[in-house]
Amino acid sequence: MSKKHTKKTAQFNAVTAPETPETAVSAVFGFEDMLGELEAIVAEAEVRLAQEAALA
Repeated sequence: MSKKHTKKTAQFNAVTAPETPETAVSAVFGFEDMLGELEAIVAEAEVRLAQEAALA
């Protein structure tokens, strides 16, 4: 008879730092900054597409 081997998986307990007002505010500013950058990229792309359409 053969023995079945079972793998034991390690259990990890995720430890998260409590959210302080400083980290909450920086997360909001980070989101707003990223949103502003994305809006700028979209605006530049729209201008570029309009220029390409005008040349065609």
